[in-house]
Amino acid sequence: MNDKMIKKLKWLCYTALFVCVCWFLYVCFQSYANIFNTEGQHIHLEASSSIVGYTISLFAIHLILTFGLIGICITFFVNILRGMRREELFPKANILVINIGAILIFLQTATADNFSQIFISEGPGQFILTSNPFVWALAVLVFGAMYKIANNIAAEHDLTI
Repeated sequence: MNDKMIKKLKWLCYTALFVCVCWFLYVCFQSYANIFNTEGQHIHLEASSSIVGYTISLFAIHLILTFGLIGICITFFVNILRGMRREELFPKANILVINIGAILIFLQTATADNFSQIFISEGPGQFILTSNPFVWALAVLVFGAMYKIANNIAAEHDLTI
């Protein structure tokens, strides 16, 4: 790889890491506002105990999955930066990271589809499942398959030289 491409890739990775940190901070701020804000949209904790239990459970699961997804994104870009030091453009460790990311994005998007339900205090909402989790997970799996092919081609190329 030439120096210009390496610089662009490093810039892209550092920019993506910065966006991940901003995403983390945004989720923290938004979560704080959803819990402690008493005006506008917020989690209604004054409802019946079954509704509050559902609300807190869904909110906590959504937060854990979102933080996990942010962690997977950070791991992906850090692996690329580490791989560039070893002159490895497609680190093999990222194949597993992408597959875990596909599972997390499916679950996180499924909870996000239901996120608006936790702002309704009139009754325990039904869990809904739209096409969004399937589409996003499929997109990540296709990206993972292409990444694995690129990793295999790069490894084969290294052997032939």
